Amino acid sequence: MRGKSTAAIIGALWIAEITGSFETAMIYAAQRALTDDLGDPVRVGWLITSYLVIGAGAAALAGRLGDIFGRRRLMLGMLTIAFVGSLVSTFSVNYPMLLAGRCLQGLTGAILPLCVGLVRENLSPKQVPMGIGLMISGASAGTACGLVIGGMIVDHYSWHGVFFASALFAAIAFIAIYCALPSSPRARMDGRLDWIGGILFVPAIFALLLAITSGPKWGLFDGRTAITVALGLALMALWIRASLRTANPLFDVRLFANRQVFIANAVTALVAMSTLQITLVFSLLLQAPTWTQIGLGATATLAGLAKLPSNISSLAAGPLSGWMTSRGGGRTTMITGGLLTTSGWLLAMFYNDSILVITLILILISFGATMQFAVGPTILAGAVPPERTSEAAGMMTVMRQAFLGIGAQMVSVLLATSTVMTPGGGASYPTTGAFFLTMGVIVSLCIVATLLAFALPRNAGVAAD
Repeated sequence: MRGKSTAAIIGALWIAEITGSFETAMIYAAQRALTDDLGDPVRVGWLITSYLVIGAGAAALAGRLGDIFGRRRLMLGMLTIAFVGSLVSTFSVNYPMLLAGRCLQGLTGAILPLCVGLVRENLSPKQVPMGIGLMISGASAGTACGLVIGGMIVDHYSWHGVFFASALFAAIAFIAIYCALPSSPRARMDGRLDWIGGILFVPAIFALLLAITSGPKWGLFDGRTAITVALGLALMALWIRASLRTANPLFDVRLFANRQVFIANAVTALVAMSTLQITLVFSLLLQAPTWTQIGLGATATLAGLAKLPSNISSLAAGPLSGWMTSRGGGRTTMITGGLLTTSGWLLAMFYNDSILVITLILILISFGATMQFAVGPTILAGAVPPERTSEAAGMMTVMRQAFLGIGAQMVSVLLATSTVMTPGGGASYPTTGAFFLTMGVIVSLCIVATLLAFALPRNAGVAAD
C-alpha cells in the first residue's frame, strides 16, 4: 500500500463511488421539476438516457485505460470532467447546455470499475472482498443521497441545485482520491493498443440502448427502430471481430471464455433485468389508487420514504458479502443473495396490501441484490490477470446498465398487459393480474440467476494464501 492508510484509501474510494451513484439517482428526484420547467418529458428522458449511454461507454473504455495508464490518474480525470459537467448543467441557460453537462457527468460510469481495480491494487488479497463490498455499499449510500438530498434541494431551491450538489461531491471525491491514494503503476504492453476496435464498442452500445429507450415510442416496425438495431448489431459484430483478431484489444471479449467471468456477467444481466426493477414496480404499486384493488394510494414522498430503509440496510450487505466470500467463496454468497431476492419477490406476489409490509419486503430484496452485485466484481478480480481487473469490472458495469434498460422495457410491457382506467377516463393503471404476472416473471429470472450461480467453483473469489 506504499505507506498509505487502508482506512483512508477505502474512505476515499467510498466517497468517489457515492459521487457516481448520487449523479445517477439525483435526476429522478428532479424529474418532475425538470418536466415542469422544460415542458417536455421527452427532453427529461434524454437527460437520463444520455447519462446511461455515456456511462456504459465510459465503464467499458475507462476500465481498460485505467489498467494501462494508471487507475488513480484516470479516476482524477473522470472526476474533473464530472465536476465541469455538473457546473455546466448548474448554470445552463438552455436545454442544449443542460444536456451537454449531463453527458459530461455520464463519465462517472467509470468510477465503479476503477474503484474495484484500485481496491485490488492497494489492499492485501484478504482485504479485497471486504473492500469491494464496501464499494457496492457506497453505491447504495449514493443512491439514497440522490433520492433524499436531491428531493430536499428540489423542494427548497430548484433542480439547478442538485447539479451544484453533484459538483461539490465530485470536488470532495477528487481531493480525497488525490490525498489518500498513491500513484498507480502502468501496465506493460506488448505491441500497439487496438483503439479502433475499442471505440467501436461505444456507438454499438449507444445504438442498442437508443433502440431500447426510444423503440417503444417509435414503434416496433418503424424504420428508425430497425435501422438503429441493425446499426448497433453490425457495430457490435465488428467490435467482436476486431477484439478477437487483435493481440492487445482495448476490451477483450475473450475474457468471457473464463467460466467465472461468463457466469458472473450472466447473473448480473439477469439480476438487472429482474430485481433491479424494484423501484419501477414498487413505486407504481405504492402510488396507484386504492380503487385499482392493489394500489396503496401513497404520495410520492411516502413512496420514496418506503424505499429509504432498504437503501440504508444495503450498506451492511456489501461488507457482509465480502466477509462471506472470503470464508465460504463467491458461489455461496451469490446463491444466498439469490435466495433472498427470490423470497422477497415471492412474498410481494401475495402480501402487498400494507406499506409496512412492502417496506420490509423491499429491505429483503435490496439486501439480497446488493450481496449479488458485491460478490460479482470479487469473483472477476480472482479470475482475470491483475492488469485487466478494471476492464473486467467495466464489462460487468456495461452489462448491468444495458440490461437495466432491457428489463425496464420488459416490466413496462408486462404491466400494460392488463390495465384499468380511471373512472371518467384519463390515466390507466395496472391491475392485480398485471402486477402478479410481472412479479412472476421476475421471480422466474431470479430463480434462473440463483441456479446459474451453482455453476461457479466453490472457491470463486477466495484469495489464495
